Amino acid sequence: MKSDWIDLGPLSEFPAEVPVLRKDDTGRRFACVLRGGEVHALDDRCPHQGYPLSQGALRGGVLTCAWHNWKFELASGACTFGGEPVRRYATRVDGGRVQLNRAVDTAAEVRRLVAGLREAILRDEPARALREGLRLGALGLHRGESGLGSLHLAFEVLTRDGAERAEYGFDHGLALLADLCAWVERGRIPAEEAFVVAAHAIGEASARLGPRGKGPGKVGARSPLARIADFELDEPAKVSEALAAERRDEAEARMRELVEIRGTAGARRALMPFVAQHLYDYGHGAIFLSKALELAERFSSAADEVLAASTVQLAWATADTSLPPFTATRAALARLADLPLPGPDSAAAATRPDAAPLEGAERAAFEAEVLAGEQPAVEATVRWLARGAGPLALLGAIGHAAAVRLARFDSAWEARLDAEVGVLDVTHAVTFAEAAAALGREALPREAAQLAVLAAGFVGKLRKADAAAPHASATTAATRARGGGLLQAVEARDVGAALAIARELDAAGRLRAFAELAPFAAFDAAVRPIFTAHAVKTLEALERLESSDPQPDGAYLAALLTHVVPVRPELSARRIAAVAKKFMSDGRPPDGLY
Repeated sequence: MKSDWIDLGPLSEFPAEVPVLRKDDTGRRFACVLRGGEVHALDDRCPHQGYPLSQGALRGGVLTCAWHNWKFELASGACTFGGEPVRRYATRVDGGRVQLNRAVDTAAEVRRLVAGLREAILRDEPARALREGLRLGALGLHRGESGLGSLHLAFEVLTRDGAERAEYGFDHGLALLADLCAWVERGRIPAEEAFVVAAHAIGEASARLGPRGKGPGKVGARSPLARIADFELDEPAKVSEALAAERRDEAEARMRELVEIRGTAGARRALMPFVAQHLYDYGHGAIFLSKALELAERFSSAADEVLAASTVQLAWATADTSLPPFTATRAALARLADLPLPGPDSAAAATRPDAAPLEGAERAAFEAEVLAGEQPAVEATVRWLARGAGPLALLGAIGHAAAVRLARFDSAWEARLDAEVGVLDVTHAVTFAEAAAALGREALPREAAQLAVLAAGFVGKLRKADAAAPHASATTAATRARGGGLLQAVEARDVGAALAIARELDAAGRLRAFAELAPFAAFDAAVRPIFTAHAVKTLEALERLESSDPQPDGAYLAALLTHVVPVRPELSARRIAAVAKKFMSDGRPPDGLY
């Protein structure tokens, strides 16, 4: 580090134990205190809100900001009450004059700021986290090509921290982070605002938790070269074996080693056989894996933690399709095992050009069966696979059917006190179908086919969520009087007006609408992080489905509008109490979708 010493004046002008202000020739301000024969110098601007520390009070080597009582140690700059520390500068006395070194030790500053950023996330203090992230970016170390700009390193730290401390593995906050990063890179939302939302979503879920245990295993026991030399060809299969046996620590340890040696592609190959076996945690198994892979590709230095967290989530997940209600799906998967699908060395066959297309009346008929219920949905899927239809073509149609199902959601469920059903349950059908398609593009043909069966069965199973009559779509008088476009109707929470406007849009207009509605989904649609996460990931999934659909129509945008526009209860104390009292009185579960 090159020194940059400046003169602050004669030592005689620094009264003992009294803060004084000194400036350099650029106007930079320093709060200086002579104590114990040494001049201590801190940034004059309090890191909280910029008030001058030189006007603070000194007591016992601690300088207190006069505005909000934040306290800083002179000897280190550490904050003993409040939040982030303040930068401290080296000083010396030469010839009776005080000199200060303005140069910054970049490596030390990075360590200080990263530690402060991580502490802010730990305490769920998003404002403080952003300030530390902006200071980190101001060092100029971010990747110039990144669409995240100067906050790239802060987002990277947030990714690793969230993955390390997620108690039960990859969760909604990390999934939200993946989509928000993509939206920042597309220029849809400001990086600073996205960071605040993501930091709160991650911080709230893991507040005060330390890093999740790494678990016993081979990682760290040998040198990297030894691990590579001894790495077994069947190591990916051993991850799935450990997951199936619920040997969680072993699965996580093996995943860390796998990522180190084979990267993200190796992790994908290890987890795909497991993910394609069942619908996990209402679809979260595939949804979260898809988002984890996206984050691992974006922040390669955090890939080991992200994919370890994904493995942990799968290790805890409930295999829904192993439960009694999914008899038809299990039977369909068993029949699928007998189909002559391409072998493991022809992954591209999942989208082979000779696969029978699904278009027009045939696609409409298939979607009608998917929407009719679990059994017709899975039977139709196996039938079309047997005819040679590509799994991705079927998943595209299933994704469209999932959007139709979401648009039909009966909001009366959310007013009932004897049920635990909400719109978030139905959004999972959409996000699972999109995640299955994303995973299926890199999967083996049989895995892609399994994902298609699972997605179809999931959409069919949720038939009970449909309203008896379609949503009203007439523009209200109030909205007509105000005028305005789609965003204005959405902000007015006018579902009918929004749907009416959306019906007039062509394909290009609908895609513009998804981009226009992104800030609303990220910042205004909900308050609680889990609801924000669902609004964001549902919009992203629906847009991806529309973009990849060879026969796009208004179903995807309509599904989004019926989901994000209404004001929904985000915490129902009455329902929680009623369900608990009912269970204690009769011992029976609440009504559900299956």
